[in-house]
Amino acid sequence: MRSADSPPIGMAWRPTDPGEEDGAFLLVRTAQAAGLVTSTEGMTITFEFIDDGDEGVFRWLLDVIAPTPLKLASVSEAMAVLVEPEVSGVPAAMAVLREAVRRANLLVQQLSDYVAARNMPGHGS
Repeated sequence: MRSADSPPIGMAWRPTDPGEEDGAFLLVRTAQAAGLVTSTEGMTITFEFIDDGDEGVFRWLLDVIAPTPLKLASVSEAMAVLVEPEVSGVPAAMAVLREAVRRANLLVQQLSDYVAARNMPGHGS
């Protein structure tokens, strides 16, 4: 039995279909809670849908808890690019999770690159 907090993933589920945006959010949140998608302690990745009055856009948010709270966001992209149009069900869910991990790693790397660049001589504080 599925709870209200479980991602609504069936054989025909497509996260890019209208009204399915919460499914991608719940999928990523549930995968992290279950330990299927892990990250550095104190960091979580979140899928955020933004209704633009058209097909919508999404972005990834990386929440860093320590050493100080920080929220990093990817650039927004059209929902159509989240997964290939012909992919549905479990393969679509796996594609979303792979993208969540890829984006979290990219945001961490970008933050690391930024900090390293700021600490280079001549950049001040």
